[in-house]
Amino acid sequence: MDLNNQIELELYFADHFDTILFPVLADIYLEQNDFKRARKVCEIGLGYHKNDPSGRFILARLEKAEGNLKEVENELERVLLYSDDHLAAALMLCEIQTVLGRASSRLLKTWKHVLAIDPNNKTAQDFIKKVEWGNEKAAQKKILSPKKEIKNTVVHKNAIAPPKIKITPEPLLDHPTEPLKVSSRLATFTLVAVLKNQGLFDQALEVLDALEEKGQNLKSIALERETIQTLIKNIHKS
Repeated sequence: MDLNNQIELELYFADHFDTILFPVLADIYLEQNDFKRARKVCEIGLGYHKNDPSGRFILARLEKAEGNLKEVENELERVLLYSDDHLAAALMLCEIQTVLGRASSRLLKTWKHVLAIDPNNKTAQDFIKKVEWGNEKAAQKKILSPKKEIKNTVVHKNAIAPPKIKITPEPLLDHPTEPLKVSSRLATFTLVAVLKNQGLFDQALEVLDALEEKGQNLKSIALERETIQTLIKNIHKS
């Protein structure tokens, strides 16, 4: 059977609902934006193969296409539960959890999973280093900070209040990062948002370049690029 032949796959699936090849047909429907058929095939296939990682990943992509981000997160976690070396699922989970605003400790765990699968993943390395460095700095600050003494002082009506000191927050990144070298297949506007939110501006610009090569919305790309360049300028000024 030719797995690239949609008609052959459809005929085979109609006679063999229990086939392990159901993700192939579901993926074809998904690429055609035929979400209804893609979901139906996944539901039938997963009814026979409940924990099939490929089928769960197709379903996660389908939920993402329809904007159901919490369902995407659930499906990706199931993919990694039964296939812990699924790099694409781990990377997508990082994206989705960032968009959902999950705690940095939870994101750190997911990025460490990515790094375990792909030790050379620069984005994972940068994120882990930045978060762990921030946690270490916060812990040191807590240890070194003196305890405040409570004194019974009398406040006079005409007393002058001490001036308030304005503290400028440190930029997310204080050093240039190496190129991300992201493949055009993984380049998405969601990934741009992830990198931008983590302060990885140079890498976000690289993903925009990849999106431009794919022929994505040039207006949106230009707007994102202008926003990121403005953020970079603001950091250099501070």
